[in-house]
Amino acid sequence: MERVEVVEYTDAVCSTAWGAEPLLRRLAWRHGHNLAWRKVMGGLVGDASTGKAGWDRVSAAEPMRAYWKRVWRLTDMPYPNPMKLMLRSTDPLGQAVKAAERQGQDVADAVLRRFREQIFVFGLGPQTPDEFAAAAVGVPGLDVARWLADYQLPEVAAAYRADWQETREPNDWVRNLKHDSPMNGELKHSEGHDRYALPTVIFRGPGGEHTAAGWVPYEDYEAALEAASPGILADGRPDPTPEQAFARWGVLADKELSFLCGEGARPPAGVVTHDWGDGLVFFTPAEAKARGLVEAVEA
Repeated sequence: MERVEVVEYTDAVCSTAWGAEPLLRRLAWRHGHNLAWRKVMGGLVGDASTGKAGWDRVSAAEPMRAYWKRVWRLTDMPYPNPMKLMLRSTDPLGQAVKAAERQGQDVADAVLRRFREQIFVFGLGPQTPDEFAAAAVGVPGLDVARWLADYQLPEVAAAYRADWQETREPNDWVRNLKHDSPMNGELKHSEGHDRYALPTVIFRGPGGEHTAAGWVPYEDYEAALEAASPGILADGRPDPTPEQAFARWGVLADKELSFLCGEGARPPAGVVTHDWGDGLVFFTPAEAKARGLVEAVEA
């Protein structure tokens, strides 16, 4: 079967993209063997301090926590509780993900996920190379010294800028989209540019190009995939068991565990539970150790 090209426009600090993690993990699990998946780092925030006298990373944290708590009611994915340190710009994060891609897409995906967890679980918005390194302790396959050196390369900056620009060249389908759902996928306008809503996922295959934009139900992703390659859904594999899920992903929020493995699913023996205040996040022992979860307990 011909592989379908998947282009995902995203950003580490986007709460809707974080909310879509369970959906996109299921899509990758069921159909990843038939997908060629590329992440485009959209650059959601250029400079959060613009026009805000006295802006600082500590005082900016609580307003974002309050906003993300409202998004949590929609997505059921963790919000930072508390949010300790906000970031000023998502451009450095995006460039750091592009630097990690030089060590493989799986490594880059793991780095992006770590950034999201650092923000939405632990309330720390990484902004500097030292903060990037702290967020990425123990990422499998990541050579941290090489990563931080690559982050400084002009070609890595250019790769991130190309992603930023691509995000601001939305297709006609998005330009004409009109609907009133929460976190909708209509054309966005920010910092003087049109851009895709985040996340937006585009599927390209024998059936043409099909787009799922903004906060959508899981079924919309599979419908777009099926339209791009008729019959492809029949080749999907069954949803994972909890053991398979934790072997694939070292960290799952409780929403992810139930969505991927079924309501009532429980983590395997030895998995560590972290209570973030309004729910649970589960860590394999290796992931828990990397985060220094001294308050964690075994599930």
